[in-house]
Amino acid sequence: MGIGAWEPLWVGPPSRPLYAALHGAPGTTGVLLVPPLLHESPRSRRFMVEVASEFAGMGMPCMRFDFHGTGDSSGDGEALDFASMQRDLDIATEALRGKTGITRLVLVAWRGSALALQGWVERGGAADLVVLWEPILDGESWLRELVDGDAGERAQRPPPRAGIPRLTDPADGQLMGFQASPRLRVDLQGARLGERMAHGRAPVWAVVRADAQALPLECARVLPLPASAPSFNEGAAMDATFFLTPPMRELVGELGQAMRREALA
Repeated sequence: MGIGAWEPLWVGPPSRPLYAALHGAPGTTGVLLVPPLLHESPRSRRFMVEVASEFAGMGMPCMRFDFHGTGDSSGDGEALDFASMQRDLDIATEALRGKTGITRLVLVAWRGSALALQGWVERGGAADLVVLWEPILDGESWLRELVDGDAGERAQRPPPRAGIPRLTDPADGQLMGFQASPRLRVDLQGARLGERMAHGRAPVWAVVRADAQALPLECARVLPLPASAPSFNEGAAMDATFFLTPPMRELVGELGQAMRREALA
């Protein structure tokens, strides 16, 4: 299956527009893809496009978007924190409903965005199903990994060139080549994925590796990633881009069919 037709959009207020893209035609069940954070977002962009097209091909309109301060949305990285992400989730879900007339909403959230999504669900975010794809369980531990990884990246990238000073001071506020505000760092330090996510009105599913740490919340369904699934822990190199390989396409198809069956149950 190819990428298929999709429509680029600006959603939200003119003073704070978010870039979004809508795949597929109106239907009853819609899917919002919630992207990962920092360097993991641009590396997985092609993958998100392909996943959105797969879901749209199953009759479920699918929207992907960039958080404020990231990607093609307005703002800069200093504006990104959990509160801004939760506001963006309100905007994106409202836009998807308004554009497609869906009566049922599925959120698929990747990695670190699951930690921000937890607060959105806790305060009553109106989703009918939440799917966590390789969620980060402990924000503080992940932040330490990012800081260590950032130090390693700065030590080797870009390669030294004669007469050009290398910028290696972490005081520039960046992590893995992307701006990470003090507020975002504080949010991550205090974030733990747990039962609060499962206490919302929406059932929670997870897509995880077979050897992943046990999830600290009860999930209604767990789908295992194939052993060949690309890893997010490949550093900041942009050549480590994700693609929808045949095993991953099969998994996405299984997930999509399960979401459709859930809607009919």
